[in-house]
Amino acid sequence: MLWPMTVVGVLLGSAVAGVPGGILGGVLGHALDRHWGLRRWSELPAQLGRRLGLRPEFQQVLFLCLGRMAKAHGRVTPEHLQLARELMQQYRLDESQRLAAMADFNRGKLPATAMERQLRRLCRQQPGRNAELLDGCWRMALVQGQPSTAARQLLDRWAVIAGLGKAEQQRMQQRHQRRRPGSAAPVAAGGGLQQAAAVLCIELDAEPAQIKRAYRRLLSRHHPDKQLAAGANEAELAAAGEQVHRIQQAYEKIRRYRGFR
Repeated sequence: MLWPMTVVGVLLGSAVAGVPGGILGGVLGHALDRHWGLRRWSELPAQLGRRLGLRPEFQQVLFLCLGRMAKAHGRVTPEHLQLARELMQQYRLDESQRLAAMADFNRGKLPATAMERQLRRLCRQQPGRNAELLDGCWRMALVQGQPSTAARQLLDRWAVIAGLGKAEQQRMQQRHQRRRPGSAAPVAAGGGLQQAAAVLCIELDAEPAQIKRAYRRLLSRHHPDKQLAAGANEAELAAAGEQVHRIQQAYEKIRRYRGFR
């Protein structure tokens, strides 16, 4: 195992202050490796991109948004914190990831945290997860009933950034208003992998590119905004919304099982 920042610290420290500088640089670099969870050089570009906000990770942006959404209600309550913990469990975060997620949640609460640039980058880089991110924000907004005016303004602005229409926003609101406290989270719910593959009309061992194409094709076909433009009635829109939700669940289940982004 070659710790990247440890090596960098040793080289830089040695160049500046000889052997003592190399020892100090190695110690500091190793602490940074452990803090960032770096174990190989291939992990360094992604971590630097995350730290600089150039390649934001989904969970980082999600918990930034959740913190901002909780604070939009004026005061962060135990219910907001409980939902944040439930989402950490839903995404199966380990201890270090939970600490990072909570740090992001707390940063999101601060007005000085400029987060929408990272949100825009994420939505451009991972458009297939835009609905998933907004869905989590709706859950946080509805923890105590109706969203506050400030929370609703955030949801509307983020929906524009994510490219989600009003019909899909309404579907999210209705689904989470119907959800009973303590019920299963959307991404964690649903049947097995074969069932998820059947929803996407693909084989479980299909290439990631094929799975992504099937996912996007089905989302486009069943999107409530497209159905609305075609003259669908309220019942048909509701059915389309539920189908989109099933498609998103199935894709996320297979994506995690196969391990692609």
